[in-house]
Amino acid sequence: MRLIMTLFSAFIVICLSCACSLEANDHYRGQVISVQDGDTITVRTEDFEQLRVRFYGIDCPEKKQAYGDEAKNYLYGLVYGKTVDLEVVDIDRYSRYVAIVRLGDVIINVVMVREGYAWLYEAYCKEPNLCNLITQAENEAKSQNKGLWQDTSPLEPWNYRRGNR
Repeated sequence: MRLIMTLFSAFIVICLSCACSLEANDHYRGQVISVQDGDTITVRTEDFEQLRVRFYGIDCPEKKQAYGDEAKNYLYGLVYGKTVDLEVVDIDRYSRYVAIVRLGDVIINVVMVREGYAWLYEAYCKEPNLCNLITQAENEAKSQNKGLWQDTSPLEPWNYRRGNR
């Protein structure tokens, strides 16, 4: 019985160490192997781990919303098959790694907003420097009527989700 308990304890320790190997405030590099929507991708790291990544500080239209497909397609064109750098800020309730995503020196989170495919997600954007960049990008997209800002009153995804629950 003691041997079984020892083996079980070792198994639990191994499982917990594997589950906790990726944490907030970590940095990763990997290839984008899938684009789920305008703010969620899957990245295969250099260690061949697959990370589901939610873009920090932004929110894109849902798939059934106006500009949802456009946001996904635009992001796909930007990053699919390319190597990105991830700065993990948090892990969300769906176990996705919430991250600042960079392609070289370009912060893709900001690009998605600047091109009119996402909003600043103010409720979850707490990094002042990045949030200021995203705010400036949103103001620029609005002033130029880019993407979803062509619509006279675009519906924020968080309000869309609230209405569809």
